[in-house]
Amino acid sequence: MSLRRDGFVVVRDVLDRPMLADLRRRTAALLTAAPVDHRQRQRATGSLIHIAADPGFARLIAWPKALEALAEAGLGGARFSSGYVISKPADGPPLFWHQDWWGWDHPSSYRGTIHQVFLMYYLTDTGIENGCLRVLPGSHRRRHAMHALLPGAHAEKLATAADPGDPAFAAFGDERAVPVRAGDLVIGDARLLHGAYANRSTAERPLITLWYHPHFQRQPAAIRARVARIMHREGVDTDPGGSEAPFPEGWPAAARARIAPLLAEYQGRAAPLAWNRHPDPSRLAA
Repeated sequence: MSLRRDGFVVVRDVLDRPMLADLRRRTAALLTAAPVDHRQRQRATGSLIHIAADPGFARLIAWPKALEALAEAGLGGARFSSGYVISKPADGPPLFWHQDWWGWDHPSSYRGTIHQVFLMYYLTDTGIENGCLRVLPGSHRRRHAMHALLPGAHAEKLATAADPGDPAFAAFGDERAVPVRAGDLVIGDARLLHGAYANRSTAERPLITLWYHPHFQRQPAAIRARVARIMHREGVDTDPGGSEAPFPEGWPAAARARIAPLLAEYQGRAAPLAWNRHPDPSRLAA
């Protein structure tokens, strides 16, 4: 697998057992506390709880082995903007095809530059049976049939899985399952089309997704300005209610200090790039 060729890579054994136990405890508490209507509104994702809800996630944001993995992949100088507990309950439906990148109005989005990556930590072993990740390899740079079918990411119709026959849930012959072991790390280009299989098991399948922006200080000013707003949860389409604590202002001083070197701050005068999750398929490679 190659991050630049396929759009994703799996790094084995990034989390140790004590950290896994800590993250399982924290995510279980958040999922137990989540209102029933939250999980009903987020049936396809399973949950969409911002990491602002627990300052204990600061350790994960600054986890040394993950930052080392980014540097080894040529993605150093990264800054952090956001993260969510995205956990699929037993018998949960598939997650729709989507991609996380919102900067398609900038011409650099159609080049080799990676402006944003997701770091996925599954807290249990995953396979197709319990809803592992599925991807369309190469779709971060190349045109795919799904690009023409992409609806608005996180639209209510998709989030509630109201129509299982929607093309956003379709199977493709070139899709690839990405099963992992608990403690592994999946690094993916934010432009990569990805989703997840249904969880047909009898147990929760917990996942934490974090977003980072490599070589942040070298990125275009308009992108940096937008990323800084994302970090403060302004103008995003992923927060289902905004009821969690402010981030990072709402965290205790010790947690803020731990992640301070990684925060995506911008003090310039550039206007934030417009939020646009829809690529122009004609500008993607065939």
